[in-house]
Amino acid sequence: MTARKTKNPAAKKAAVKTANGSTSVNKPGVISTIVDCISKERGSTVDETLAVLTKKFDRDPAGMRKTALIQSNKQKTSKEVVDGRGTVFYKRR
Repeated sequence: MTARKTKNPAAKKAAVKTANGSTSVNKPGVISTIVDCISKERGSTVDETLAVLTKKFDRDPAGMRKTALIQSNKQKTSKEVVDGRGTVFYKRR
């Protein structure tokens, strides 16, 4: 059995198989979830983002906290310190 070449790169990505043999469907990842959190009208603190990530993903919370902090700083367009919430990151469109 030989593999057929496709000319459409999008079809090629959709046909990629994962390690367990099933075809992968692109689901929102950790970084896109962080961007969604800071894109809200009220913005998001690292702790609020971490709460969303721990509900959605089954990973180490300490590692996700570091990722949330780093990616919030990279993806933000502005930030401010709010009493009672802490540092709030915003991604304005």
